[in-house]
Amino acid sequence: MAKKGPKKNKIKTIRKSLKNGFYKFFIDRNQQTIALAGCLRSGTNYAKTLLELNFKCTVKNDIFGWKHGLIPIITPYSPIQKKIKFDHGVFVTKNPFSFLVSLFNYFDEFKLNIKGEEKFSDFISSRIIIFDSTQDNSPELRFSNPIELWNVMNWNYLSCQQFIHINYEDLLDNPQKIILDTAHKIDAIQKKGEFKNPSKKVKRLNDGQDLHKLKQYESKNSFNKNEYMTHQYMSSFNQSDIDFVLKNIDDELVNKLGYSQLLSSLTQRKQTT
Repeated sequence: MAKKGPKKNKIKTIRKSLKNGFYKFFIDRNQQTIALAGCLRSGTNYAKTLLELNFKCTVKNDIFGWKHGLIPIITPYSPIQKKIKFDHGVFVTKNPFSFLVSLFNYFDEFKLNIKGEEKFSDFISSRIIIFDSTQDNSPELRFSNPIELWNVMNWNYLSCQQFIHINYEDLLDNPQKIILDTAHKIDAIQKKGEFKNPSKKVKRLNDGQDLHKLKQYESKNSFNKNEYMTHQYMSSFNQSDIDFVLKNIDDELVNKLGYSQLLSSLTQRKQTT
C-alpha cells in the first residue's frame, strides 16, 4: 500500500485542527464566565458548585483579585480594564448573625485569613483584619469589627450593577429554584440531566482546579442543613452581643439584601428564650 505523502498528511492535520477549533468555538460560545464575590464564610463555594455542576459556566474566584476582597473602582483608562473579562457576576451573602458565627468558627478552627480576638463576644465587637493567607505578603483589609466588615463588603458588592445577589439562606432552603432563577438572570444554559446538589460540605475551591463531577466538589465532611435552617447559631449570642450587632449593622443594607424580616424574627425569638 502506498504511503500517504506529506501533503495529504498536512491537509488531514489542518482539517482536524479546523474541526477541533470549530468544536471548541461552539462549546466556548455557550460557556459563560461568571465572576464570584462574597465575604469569607458566606457560601461562595456552594454557589460556585451549584452553578458549575448544573450550567454551562465557569465561575471564577479571582477576576477582581481575591473573591473575599473589595471589587475595585477601575477607571476607563486603567490597563486593568482591558484584562478583566467576564459575562456576569454573582455575590453571596449570609445574614449578619449566621455570618458572625461562621466567621468565628472558621477563625477558631483554622486561624487562616483572619486576625481577631479569641473569645466570641470579643471577636464580634473588636477590630478584625482579613487577608489572603495563600500569599506570603498579602495586603490586608482592616475593619473596626466584623459587622463593619459585613456592611462595607456587601455594600460594595451590591453597588456593582453587573453582579446578581444570591441569598445563602434562600439558596440552602431551595437550591434548585434559587440557582435556576440566578442562571436565568445571567443567561446561563442548563446542562442535561438531573439537578446536582451536594449533600456534604463542599471543598474550598480555587481557579486552578479543573472540576467536572460532584465528588470532586464535595468534601468528606457531613453538613447538617437543619441545624442551620432552625437558626441554632443564635445560641452563640447573649443579649449584649445582639444589641451590639443591631447598633452597628447598616439598616438600609439589611433591607436592600432582604434580611429585615429575618433579623426581626431572630432577635425577637432570642428575647423570648
